[in-house]
Amino acid sequence: MRIYFSPTFFAMIPVLLLAGATGLVGSEVLRLALGDPRVAKVVVLVRKRLDLSHPKLEQWVAAGGDLLSGLRDTRVDAVICCLGTTMRNVDGDKQKFIHVDHDLVLGLGSWAKDHCNCAFCVVSAVGADARSRFFYNKVKGRTEEGLKALGLPSLNIFQPSILTGPRKERRIGERIGIGAMRVISPLLFGSWAKYKPMPHRVLAKALLNSALTHKTSAPATHRYQEIVDLADQN
Repeated sequence: MRIYFSPTFFAMIPVLLLAGATGLVGSEVLRLALGDPRVAKVVVLVRKRLDLSHPKLEQWVAAGGDLLSGLRDTRVDAVICCLGTTMRNVDGDKQKFIHVDHDLVLGLGSWAKDHCNCAFCVVSAVGADARSRFFYNKVKGRTEEGLKALGLPSLNIFQPSILTGPRKERRIGERIGIGAMRVISPLLFGSWAKYKPMPHRVLAKALLNSALTHKTSAPATHRYQEIVDLADQN
């Protein structure tokens, strides 16, 4: 006798852990996940308790300043990592930037290897390269290489270009860059398409869909078109 299961059966994830839930992309992932019937529970890893109440929401609050101290010896079924900062937010301190964009991400990845049943999805950046001359790209590239070396069951790396969406802080230089990129965006195709501005809601949808349905045996890297395609799956 053969037993058939619907795609919905395999897509049901009891527990999704989200790190970086207060940022532009992470906050949208949280909103989508709480409203998604495929997700039974959303665990957020935070330094301070969110001013938010929802029957599907559980908050793991870090003790002191160490975000990773909030992790528990509890299994989850997928992890979405939206951790990241800017040089401006860390007052130009490269070591603080590395701590957030590299050390915390790899620390979360190490925890996930022992506590996550399925997908680990992480936001990186287009141009990430551990051998880059540019500090930002180099850190992102080192982080990607570190995650790949962990041997996670399913690793999905997202490399968006400049993100568009409502920022909490003012970034004048970034706004100018977004405006310029929007003008030339129609001219970006083929190998240049990966540099198109990425709407934060599209990236958030792609991250959630990937965590729910896109399982890979080898690390997968998603750029502009792949991210748009993943977002359109649901």
